[in-house]
Amino acid sequence: MENSPYTPGAGTVPPVLAGRDAMLHRLALGLNDAAVVGRIRAQDLLLLGPRGVGKTVALTTYGRRAAAGGFEVVGLQAVSGQGGLVESLLQWADRRAAEHSGPWRRARASFDRIASVSLGAAGVSVGVVTREEHRPVTVGAHTLAAALADLAGQVRRDAPQGGVLLTLDEVQVAAAGDLALLAAALHRLNVDHPQAPVVFAGTGLPHTLEVLRVAGVTHPDRLFNLEALPVALAEADAVYAVVEPGRRLGVNWHPDAAAAVVRASGAYPAHLQQLAHVVWTAATGPHLVTAADVRRAMPHFEADLARRTLGPRFDRMADRQLEYLAALAVHGGRASTAVLAATLRRTPQELSWIRQELLREGDIHAPHRGRVEMTMPIAAPYLLTRYEQARGDADTPLLSLAELRRNAAAVPPRPLPGPAGGAAD
Repeated sequence: MENSPYTPGAGTVPPVLAGRDAMLHRLALGLNDAAVVGRIRAQDLLLLGPRGVGKTVALTTYGRRAAAGGFEVVGLQAVSGQGGLVESLLQWADRRAAEHSGPWRRARASFDRIASVSLGAAGVSVGVVTREEHRPVTVGAHTLAAALADLAGQVRRDAPQGGVLLTLDEVQVAAAGDLALLAAALHRLNVDHPQAPVVFAGTGLPHTLEVLRVAGVTHPDRLFNLEALPVALAEADAVYAVVEPGRRLGVNWHPDAAAAVVRASGAYPAHLQQLAHVVWTAATGPHLVTAADVRRAMPHFEADLARRTLGPRFDRMADRQLEYLAALAVHGGRASTAVLAATLRRTPQELSWIRQELLREGDIHAPHRGRVEMTMPIAAPYLLTRYEQARGDADTPLLSLAELRRNAAAVPPRPLPGPAGGAAD
């Protein structure tokens, strides 16, 4: 069938944002409180989770709803090795002023004073040259906070219940100086501009809090409200995300077909959209998607994953990382660090650097201390079918799949760490 309603691809908003209603309702209430009372009721947010779970989509939806309520949304994107927070904000101000946006034109003087940022006592500085004078002017977190408060005041001249929502996607790749500046500016807003309706929201991988701490941000878990997005949608939400977009176009999904898509994708949001799209495209229709359509589409879905997602990542992975993931796959994609160490016949300390690299890359996440899980549920079976060939091409001697399975079988059973499994290892 043509005209697929599904939206595979990073950051693309699906037609049905399933499983996020409760969170978005809480955020809407927070915006209302900030608009009425100001910073003293603002709830600065960090959406945390592995790649592919819909962080950017949730942030985009939040921004759209804020804009519909009269907020000026400043959407920034952190990019490793490129222009920082201040430069991006100045570019945004230039563009909006050029578009003859009243609040930005009226607040222009506040942003023109921002050219280089120094946090003084924090010992962090981020330099940006002014656009017109081409000379550095030293300002700090106080000045950035004042500019955002000024902009919020100008917004309220046109939209009495409005304010400013500053968003930053991919917080974990921002420069340390930018993160320290952001935290300091939010703090100065609290202290110096408690009535200003300015709110912050950002997204990041699960290790973002540690990145913030390394950057010198004290107690980031107190500074931000944390919303952790799960790797998998609840089954009912996943089925709804598959069925409802088709239903709106007059096409039904057989319950077996929808269940097969949820099962094959592991209810992982990115793969759920991708597989639903592939099945829809392959389905004969015109008014029903069947389990036979899913079976017919699966080879295309798996080939697409191998070519565009899993294959390229595994091809550039270090040998020891690949071995670590193979051991995790032997345990079904989730295990304690102690069990993995026993499976690999190494100590947890010897494996810590591998674990950290995989966490930074987003291949695994640590839902609880002493426990790791593969981010993409489908990665475990994929890797098990390809590990031996990759091991043969490796420059480092790696344990075979048979050895990993024997070692895993010899490990005494123990509960996984975390709330459901007892204490961490």
